[in-house]
Amino acid sequence: MMEKIEGFVRRNGMGESEKREMLSILNESLLEISRGILEKEKVEKEVKVEEKENVKGEKRYKSKKAEEYANEHGISLEDFSINEVSKKDVEIKVREITKAKNNGIDILNKKSEEKNSNKKNEKEKVKREKVICSGINKKGECCKSVGTIQPEGAKKKYCFRHAEDFRSFECESDSSDEENESVKEENESVKEENESVKEENESELEEEEYN
Repeated sequence: MMEKIEGFVRRNGMGESEKREMLSILNESLLEISRGILEKEKVEKEVKVEEKENVKGEKRYKSKKAEEYANEHGISLEDFSINEVSKKDVEIKVREITKAKNNGIDILNKKSEEKNSNKKNEKEKVKREKVICSGINKKGECCKSVGTIQPEGAKKKYCFRHAEDFRSFECESDSSDEENESVKEENESVKEENESVKEENESELEEEEYN
């Protein structure tokens, strides 16, 4: 490599300073190329590790025989707690199922029933939580969208279209419990005051009659 550089310098009549500058530029270029290669290898290595981890997280059969043996006995990957299932693992699971059946327990159906029960409970929960918007559309009909927003001060839930103007959909009877309680207390106070005045008037009349 140095011989080629020396020949290039002689042919172009370059001095020692030009030669040093050219070598410096060449060295810097080689360093940049090396850094680029190392960075690329690092990225590729990280990607491979990530892909490997993703594969590890997924359940799979170690061999085709293990998969076929499991299918023959109506067993799926979901019946195993491990990610990589071998034929031996399937054989152990088959023995467990057979033993349980002899004791009157159907493991596979039990798991299936539990799974269906959980799905049913989740659907019922979603259904219970589903609230229809209390707003009214431009046609004067009740909004059929799901009410997911309860603005501050609102008693009911609204969809995003009607949440902003919720006050126009709530009448006085929908005011807060605190306001109703305050009005109730005020009415009771007035009633007590009236009764007190009434008693005083009756007392004065009795005194006048006595005199």
